[in-house]
Amino acid sequence: MTCRMTYSRFVPALLFTAWTLSACALGPLGAESTVGASVSGVNYTDQDITYLLFDPSAGKDEKGRDKVVASEMIGPYSAGGILCCYPLPKTWHPGLQAGVLLDVFDAKTRDYLPRQRFIVDIPRYEQAADVWFINYPDGTVGVVSTAYRPNGEGWPGKIKGWPKPSIEYQRQRWQLYMDDALSSLRLYTKNVETLRTDPQKHLQRRWNYLLDREKNAPGPPPEELKKFSGPDDPKFLAYEREQNEKYLKQSQDKVDYLQKIKP
Repeated sequence: MTCRMTYSRFVPALLFTAWTLSACALGPLGAESTVGASVSGVNYTDQDITYLLFDPSAGKDEKGRDKVVASEMIGPYSAGGILCCYPLPKTWHPGLQAGVLLDVFDAKTRDYLPRQRFIVDIPRYEQAADVWFINYPDGTVGVVSTAYRPNGEGWPGKIKGWPKPSIEYQRQRWQLYMDDALSSLRLYTKNVETLRTDPQKHLQRRWNYLLDREKNAPGPPPEELKKFSGPDDPKFLAYEREQNEKYLKQSQDKVDYLQKIKP
């Protein structure tokens, strides 16, 4: 059974623990000595990941695969939501372990790296609480049970606090936004110039685009086809000038803003 819920980090953790345990139902797990602990994940790396948790003591399924009980995708320097449920002993005991299957997306090759499989010790806890998967930047992973969030004083993870993007990652993301803004700026600069020097060329090209979109795209026809009689309609020229000048200003404003906040 898998259920997924979202939550605010600002709501007390113990409230979420109690709510999730009841929402995900303890009954199906079948053992009075275990609880169905909610599962969350935190990713301290610059990679997109998918983690899958399993109980190593549960054995394999009929096809010889690990019996995954919770899985989630998490982006770089991010935390996930709340999943259900990991069968956690009410009382910690030495040798308690959790299993993790980890899929890492390689941005350079645009493909997933070979899946990794981990068996990790679950550190001592006084009372069964939420189960957290932790992906560390040194290539290791961890699984802890705690009522604290990563920014709590009692958080047992090796890294304290929520993930903080590196300056390199911030600059990579900034460059993507800047490239997009500059592309728009070039487009609308060209459009405004063409509307000034050779308006008929722009209007005919734009009208042909609208006709093609009406023919091949699902949904209602573009509004421009309803408002104007054709590419020679003087109102269409005024409309295109107004629209392109508006988007040119917006593009320039976005470029100027990004320049100011460059990491």
